[in-house]
Amino acid sequence: MQGMLGIRDGVLRTSGKTNPSTRDFITFSGRGQVQDAMVGGPKEIADRLEEMFEGRGCDGFVVAASYVPGSYADFVDHVVPELQKRGLFHKDYAGTTLRENLGLKRPAAGAWKTRAQAAE
Repeated sequence: MQGMLGIRDGVLRTSGKTNPSTRDFITFSGRGQVQDAMVGGPKEIADRLEEMFEGRGCDGFVVAASYVPGSYADFVDHVVPELQKRGLFHKDYAGTTLRENLGLKRPAAGAWKTRAQAAE
């Protein structure tokens, strides 16, 4: 939530408007920050993400909703399959949990209690 409030405050400050439009957020939210508002269809957005990734401009992305509800679902339903076709987004994972995919052992039940007592 703090990040979204920071973006809002930056747009208010940069645009000089008290009630900015969606276009103002697209225009002014990236100034002075490492972020890029992308507009277009799934192929155009995938093109831009691929260009930035392949050009070593980044090693990952943080996707922020431009409208709710539905923004994340649209990204997953339309852009992710395009990135998967290009081999830029995983289709399958070896494990069924994040812990397994990171190669981390599962701690014993109640292990957190032992660690908490040792820290006291």
